[in-house]
Amino acid sequence: MLDYKRWIYVALAVGGTGDAIYDAWEYLTQSFNSCSIKNTIFSCGGVAGSGHTSIALGQITIPFWTTGLVWFPLSLIIGVVAFKYYAEVILIPFVMIGNIFTIYLWYLELGVIHLICLVCLSLYVINYALTGTAIWIAVT
Repeated sequence: MLDYKRWIYVALAVGGTGDAIYDAWEYLTQSFNSCSIKNTIFSCGGVAGSGHTSIALGQITIPFWTTGLVWFPLSLIIGVVAFKYYAEVILIPFVMIGNIFTIYLWYLELGVIHLICLVCLSLYVINYALTGTAIWIAVT
């Protein structure tokens, strides 16, 4: 049986999955309705149109929004499996990979594009909350 800390982790991973699906929808439809603030700081459409929202691996280009569609469901699966074993051995190194990736995304948004996507920001915050919860689970 999962204790309340583990339920918090699971809820965050489920919320992250939903947010990632919404982010994918915004990118695929180019609507960016939730990020209608269009100024010199916040603009999801500006970030999307910057040309810095994908990575080329040979002949394949992978949009960054697809990483959330993989990351958060995988966080959920690994989280549930890790709870049966050792959170500090499996879960913390896993979520730290996500933090390294979000540091790179922050670099792109703040250092290269000079705009912040609020939907992307919500995904980063959920990832940081997953990390904090994983640490909380491991140390208690």
